[in-house]
Amino acid sequence: MPHRRHPSPREQGGIAVELALALPLFLLLIAGVLDLDLLFWEKHVITNASREGARAAAKAIDTGTQLQAKMTQSQVRAVVQTYLNQFALKDANGNPLVLDDSNFSYTWEDTASGKILHVALNQIPCRLSLLPQIKNLFGGNAMSNVLYLSAQTSMAAEWTTAPSP
Repeated sequence: MPHRRHPSPREQGGIAVELALALPLFLLLIAGVLDLDLLFWEKHVITNASREGARAAAKAIDTGTQLQAKMTQSQVRAVVQTYLNQFALKDANGNPLVLDDSNFSYTWEDTASGKILHVALNQIPCRLSLLPQIKNLFGGNAMSNVLYLSAQTSMAAEWTTAPSP
């Protein structure tokens, strides 16, 4: 059986030095992966919220003489808000995200093939939780812990008469 070689006094503490060099980089990598996962998750949620809003907005009611939009603009916003509330998205201050005219839009346009509607979410904040704290280990400039995401869905409308506000 081979004998284990004992480190010389000069070699003692080498593992501690290697750990001191590698640990901050490892923490940065882990923090980046976790924050990136959160970023992708929030992007997925707001994309699906815009799709839910577009599906709701595209539906029509047949009045016998015309196809009217089934939902008003404010009702479509409420559908999107309800979807976002299920996932507890927060604004930049950590409060529940509330949609308003600055971060939600519902528009439509006339095309040769009919009406196309657009539901968009703009400037939706996503707070990074770990990277700003890990960055302090490396010094340097302060890093913003909020990134802003957007999502838009376009869909053909079933209705011919535009919705009311």
